[in-house]
Amino acid sequence: MPTGQTSGVPSSVIATVSRFDDAQRTVEYLRSYGMDAARLEVVGAGLRQASRRRAVPVVRLTAVGALQGALLGVLAAVFITLVAETTLTGLAVVVWGFVYGVLVGALWGLFRGLVHNRPEAVTTETLPTRYEVRCPADELAVAQTLLANTTAPDDGRLAPQPTAEHKDAA
Repeated sequence: MPTGQTSGVPSSVIATVSRFDDAQRTVEYLRSYGMDAARLEVVGAGLRQASRRRAVPVVRLTAVGALQGALLGVLAAVFITLVAETTLTGLAVVVWGFVYGVLVGALWGLFRGLVHNRPEAVTTETLPTRYEVRCPADELAVAQTLLANTTAPDDGRLAPQPTAEHKDAA
């Protein structure tokens, strides 16, 4: 379901899992028995904020910048040899383009690495702690029956975990 869009049909939780892959596997299992995948939802629940520092080594950024600069310098040198008349041979122009490209690209990568790897550059993202598989209320009994028939959770299908809604109904 697209971000910011709510479901038009009231839904009930049929399974709660800790990983998104397991939730997708549950939806695929229900779909294989004929349930409409468009009516099934995977919803992230128990949201928490995680802060992490995305540090890329400065040496790596410098090397990548040098490689990109070398490619750009060679392309510019080939263009110059095709268009402009110079006193140098074509090979000399390409070599100088490569050298200047490596130098400029390495400096660009170095400065980029120094700016991006500051201690205050921290990314914060919101992550769910669990995932709920939901279906419309009119298909709840069918989904619960299908999930109750799962015999071995190790074969890719998931055994249902009772939620607060199911405990109250019992």
